[in-house]
Amino acid sequence: MESKSSHIWLMVIISTFFWGSNFNAGHAVAGDVTPLTAAAERFAIALALFWVIRFCFGKAESQLASKDAFRLIPLGIIGVFGFNYAFFTAMHTTSALNAALIMALSPMVSTLLSVVLLNVKIRLYQYIGMLIAFVGVIFVITGGHFSLLHSSIGDVWMLLACFVWSLYSVGSKKYAGHIPSLQFARWTVSIGAVALIIAALLLEQPIETVGQLSLKTHSILMYMGVCGSVLAYIYWLKGVFFLGPEKSAVAFNLVPVFTLLVSLAFGTFPNLVQVLGMLLVLAGVLASTGWRPAFIKSDIK
Repeated sequence: MESKSSHIWLMVIISTFFWGSNFNAGHAVAGDVTPLTAAAERFAIALALFWVIRFCFGKAESQLASKDAFRLIPLGIIGVFGFNYAFFTAMHTTSALNAALIMALSPMVSTLLSVVLLNVKIRLYQYIGMLIAFVGVIFVITGGHFSLLHSSIGDVWMLLACFVWSLYSVGSKKYAGHIPSLQFARWTVSIGAVALIIAALLLEQPIETVGQLSLKTHSILMYMGVCGSVLAYIYWLKGVFFLGPEKSAVAFNLVPVFTLLVSLAFGTFPNLVQVLGMLLVLAGVLASTGWRPAFIKSDIK
């Protein structure tokens, strides 16, 4: 059981790496493609890949009841369309700094929603771990330059993005825990992808834009679709279903850390405050999972 738990935690951490690197990838294409069109292409790729995987298996993972549609549709709209629409709208009137900091509230929001919707009991070490990780996230994002933070209507949109993502994570556990994670991810991503494509067609000119994009831009969007959508969603939902949203959500604090590490790989170096922040995030995540060094465990025994 402990081996399986470690395996699931690894999958959750990999998903946060994919999402963290998505910030870098999104920044790389920001000047070439409009937000909804970028999101629509990314999730169109994800939609196609999910259904290729489905047909390769030859049959559905489980037989879904008609009532499951009333759960999958709102969860897909909330978790994929809702989050991305709120996120991209927020980025028009707020800074990436503010957006990332607000998104770091997701573990706390997920925990509170878990208490309300799932009757989860939160232990003191989890609260302490979340607090340590959140302080670390602030250091990572700001680098100690706290005066750079400012308020705008975009912050309100980002708070909405944070809330709907947390609601998606907790809702998937409460209302769709009986659906295999791959099947659930496929349907919710497909529903959200269709909604994004329709929104792009109505609000932007995706057909004309896509034809003018460079191979590099398409390649980056392909990475975001395959790794940042398909693999990340599958791995994340496995963690939510096995560990519970209140535990797996803590690992979400690793997203800005991985964003910073990818930036470092491309020549952007962190300052000492950001390094301290990364260490605090890692310590907070470990504390929230209940992990302790072997010598402490032996002493307790």
